[in-house]
Amino acid sequence: MKKITLLLALIGFSFSNIYAQHSVSRDWNEELLDAIRIDFARPTVHARNLFHTSVAMYDSWAVFENQAETVFLGKNFQGYNCVFNGIANPPDVEAARQEMMSYAMYTLLSHRFANSPGSATSLPAFKTLLNSYGYDHTFTSIDFSTGSYAALGNYLASQIIAFGNQDGSN
Repeated sequence: MKKITLLLALIGFSFSNIYAQHSVSRDWNEELLDAIRIDFARPTVHARNLFHTSVAMYDSWAVFENQAETVFLGKNFQGYNCVFNGIANPPDVEAARQEMMSYAMYTLLSHRFANSPGSATSLPAFKTLLNSYGYDHTFTSIDFSTGSYAALGNYLASQIIAFGNQDGSN
């Protein structure tokens, strides 16, 4: 009976660890939602933030997926041309996706919440999450011609920011 109890306890512990681990996109979505909660109540602004961050995360995934097509990266999106001619395929696709997505989200969220009333909490939280993945928050290059997935993430965020500055949404 003790062996069965021990076995069930180990199985339960294993499942709790599986469910405790989140994807990189879930982690960044949680940071975004936390930032929204401590910002002004601005539904249209935050709907736009949710859309733009979703595009950044989707394109960070799709750029390495043969069956998928990006939404913004390398496209003419609502009159805005986001130039992209590709990047070398990574040896570790999941690591490249995580790196690109993390830099895109860090750059985009840091920009969007820089003047938020909760920025004293949100901005350090964004930095902490990026650093928790082992990435350097001071890396700001957008020159992905070197094959840098971090630079590609920064580039994608910079293009979404530029698109947002000219789309008439204020």
